[in-house]
Amino acid sequence: MMRLTCPFCGARELHEFQFHKTAPEPGANPFAAVYERVNRTDISQEYWQHLHGCRAWLYVSRNPSTGEVYQVHLLGTQS
Repeated sequence: MMRLTCPFCGARELHEFQFHKTAPEPGANPFAAVYERVNRTDISQEYWQHLHGCRAWLYVSRNPSTGEVYQVHLLGTQS
């Protein structure tokens, strides 16, 4: 089962989190940032919330084909 690591709560099962939407590609124009989503198979930037935990909003970088999570950090931080 896929796990995400919350910066506050540590590694947790996926059912504790809720996917909200895919983040726009970096450098996208305002129209593309709102209306166009690129469905890439190698990497996806997504917004998640630790709904059944601390309720923190997370920015998750992962491979949607394999489910491998590359990076998780609080929304608004770059750590």
